[in-house]
Amino acid sequence: MADPLADLMTTAAARGDLEQLDDLLRSSPNVDAPNRFGRTALQVMRLGCPAIASLLLGRGADPNLQDSCGFSVLHDTARAGFCDTMRILLDFHADVNLQDNDGNIALHLAAKEGHLHMVQFLVLHTDSRVGHRNRDGDTACDLARMYSREPLVLWLQGNARGQQ
Repeated sequence: MADPLADLMTTAAARGDLEQLDDLLRSSPNVDAPNRFGRTALQVMRLGCPAIASLLLGRGADPNLQDSCGFSVLHDTARAGFCDTMRILLDFHADVNLQDNDGNIALHLAAKEGHLHMVQFLVLHTDSRVGHRNRDGDTACDLARMYSREPLVLWLQGNARGQQ
């Protein structure tokens, strides 16, 4: 049975309601308590709200918790292009090379969606494995090419060679 407080926390996190979430966290012994859908507040938070991420992580939320597809919140931020939130996750030791069920790391998802700024950040400022191949054998550059993200392909070809 799900914790009713977890439902309230996930709702507040998803709405980006920092004040309500902070109040709820004062009453909850477990910041990673799953809601009735099996998701935690960090997993459903409004991705474009780094303050929510900071609050949850500061209270001990696990940045590497994965859902049934293997997605962590870092995968979600990479796919959506929220670099500020990603930086906070990394400050709290999110694993930049954590693989989803298809073997994709955050870099793959950012490249597939065409988020050049996110790819640049991951390549230049983290230990993201640029040459990592997913289960289909594709690198982030391969996915960028497959999805016609030409500026991203050109940048990766010109700037990530030494990091393969």
